[in-house]
Amino acid sequence: MLKNPTFSILFFSFWLLPFHSPAQPAQALEAANQAYQDKEYAEAIRQYEEILLDGYYSEALYYNLGNAYYRNGELGRAILNYHRALNLAPKDEDILHNLELARSRLPDEIVKIQQSGVVKAWLSIQNTFSTRSWSFMGLALFWLGCAGFAIRLLGKNQSRKKAALGIGVILIVLSVFPFLLAFGRSQQEFFSDKAVIMVEETTLHAAPEENSQEVQKLYEGSTVEILDAIGAWNKVRLEDTKEGWLPKDVMERV
Repeated sequence: MLKNPTFSILFFSFWLLPFHSPAQPAQALEAANQAYQDKEYAEAIRQYEEILLDGYYSEALYYNLGNAYYRNGELGRAILNYHRALNLAPKDEDILHNLELARSRLPDEIVKIQQSGVVKAWLSIQNTFSTRSWSFMGLALFWLGCAGFAIRLLGKNQSRKKAALGIGVILIVLSVFPFLLAFGRSQQEFFSDKAVIMVEETTLHAAPEENSQEVQKLYEGSTVEILDAIGAWNKVRLEDTKEGWLPKDVMERV
């Protein structure tokens, strides 16, 4: 649904998020949102996609587009755009809810391997802030640490110089963690290796050849991780850690 108190949609509780970028064309967004409200989902999709082609994007735009695709019966593209929205806003509850709701319509043939507590904790911290925010934190700690070294070199009070050196070392060491978190977020935001199956049905192969052993059937909306590529084939890993090969043209990268 549009995030508008005057509009609600029965059966599928979707709320379109507000657009955060003032640079996005207000008239185009208003027209696309109106088409969605009027249940003209194909037209809403066309208009949202045109906004993306013009170079504008946000978690809200991807989320709204995912909603429109879902209501238009295009499950694969709905899940693809929810994933793209989630890359920009990993903790957004509306996006997480709608992604899980869409994924619940997939055949239960892949059992997702649960992440360890340590991995979950690290990803939870990583997703708290954006790449830019973590980078700023890392730089701030680094330069404060450098200031401690400067006081050590230029100061006159011996006790203060010793304390400044110790604090400087600690701050520089601590700056490593925001930089690592920034790197992880950047991989998630800008260099995703996830892809979503776009065809109704396809087959995972043991080798990058059509006549190779068939490993498993996959269906529209299934999410895979791209590991490698040879010619027209991608090597992928499923959420149950099973690996195999798929033609590139059956999937679209998140």
